[in-house]
Amino acid sequence: MERDEFKILVKALKATYSDPKFIADSDAFDVWYVMLKDIPYEVCQMAIQKYILTRPYNPTIADIRELATEIMTPETPNEGAAWSLVFKAISNSSYHAEEEFNKLPKECQKAVGSPRMLREWAMMEIDQVNSVIQSNFMRSYRVECKRSKELEALPEAMREQVKALSERMSTKLLENSDL
Repeated sequence: MERDEFKILVKALKATYSDPKFIADSDAFDVWYVMLKDIPYEVCQMAIQKYILTRPYNPTIADIRELATEIMTPETPNEGAAWSLVFKAISNSSYHAEEEFNKLPKECQKAVGSPRMLREWAMMEIDQVNSVIQSNFMRSYRVECKRSKELEALPEAMREQVKALSERMSTKLLENSDL
């Protein structure tokens, strides 16, 4: 988004929210612009409109990023729908775990862990799969969806920094565990 486009959005926000401290000076404007400029203008405009229509208080940068992320990101299946996909994958995983794992959405894959887990679950009693495994999967899936949503709300450059830092920390943990 260009700086002039962002000025238009700030004018709309200031017209809606009368707090004089809200984006009060050029320094505040610069901070807001730097934190939101990676969002396409149309998406940011829609996020701000949605915010104005649904919330009575001044937005934060995080509020706008969250709404913009919702607009730009496809819906992830709810826990029940995700479990249905995984359960179907489990039923076909005795011999085709790799293919079934690869068909799952990325959040499901992260919550499952690996094709090997699908194969192991396929060998279990159905009652255990439909109780303990289902419960554990849903809990892991919730965490993965939350993590994914928070990561998607960050600017691309920051996502890359987080990924690089995470990889460095994982490497360091592996090196230390060999001691």
